[in-house]
Amino acid sequence: MDRRYIKNCTGDMEEKKEFISETASHFIFRLLLAVFFGVSIYILFFSPYLRITDIKIEGLQEISQEQIYENVQSFLKEKYFNIVPKNNFIFISQKNIANLLTKDFKKIRSVSVAKKFPNYINIKIEERQAMLVWCSGENCFLIDESGVAYNVADFNSPEILQNHLIRINDQSNRSVSLGEKIMEQEYEQYALKIKNALKDINQETQEEIYATPSNMAEEIRVPMQKGFQIYFSSQHSLEKAVRALDAVLKKEIPENEWEKLEYIDLRSEGKVFYKFKNEEEKPEEGQSENQNQ
Repeated sequence: MDRRYIKNCTGDMEEKKEFISETASHFIFRLLLAVFFGVSIYILFFSPYLRITDIKIEGLQEISQEQIYENVQSFLKEKYFNIVPKNNFIFISQKNIANLLTKDFKKIRSVSVAKKFPNYINIKIEERQAMLVWCSGENCFLIDESGVAYNVADFNSPEILQNHLIRINDQSNRSVSLGEKIMEQEYEQYALKIKNALKDINQETQEEIYATPSNMAEEIRVPMQKGFQIYFSSQHSLEKAVRALDAVLKKEIPENEWEKLEYIDLRSEGKVFYKFKNEEEKPEEGQSENQNQ
């Protein structure tokens, strides 16, 4: 037998073994790599270990915590592209949760959402404070402390009944949109202080329903228990106006004639005008700011 042939056969077999070994190594490497990526994808997207299982809510005053919780849970049960669960800790969208809550709950002023490892989110909510009710035409709106109409008023809601919110009727019937700034804070605070200011001079309002010619007029008309109205202007000091009113009622108009009054006009600083029913308007002559002090 030729020794060279034996050598060649031996060499070919060794090369084949090396080739098979190298092919097997590549296959195993690729298999392990595929398994690694598969496991990683599963852990990142579908593993129960990265699911949000707890929701903590802070800052609520009047909004139901149960309603907030249900809204967030409904959102987390959905899936991105119908594949990836939205309750995944890594991919959960804090911004989307905040937008969802501010859209569904108009009383919410702001929301912050923070992820807390490993499995919960913390939601901090700042509620709007209803200060009064603004009605124009057939529609009434809750007004917050910034003078913004943030929700339609429900007169059977605890928010209105428990807080005894005053109501201002806009006689111009101008349409109002949610989110619109209806009044400046100065006007709002002026309106809120009227009732107590009148109580200080022993005058009672008839009901907590005021009126104004329009939201641009900066005027407030208040019905009194004696049947007449008082016209105020937020451009002038409420304290001085009430002091002038007190002086007129004590010195110029006897109490037994108060029910005959149609209105008392305090919209001009330092002057008081009043009108009896079925009579022309009468100025209270000589009534000045200094004389009322």
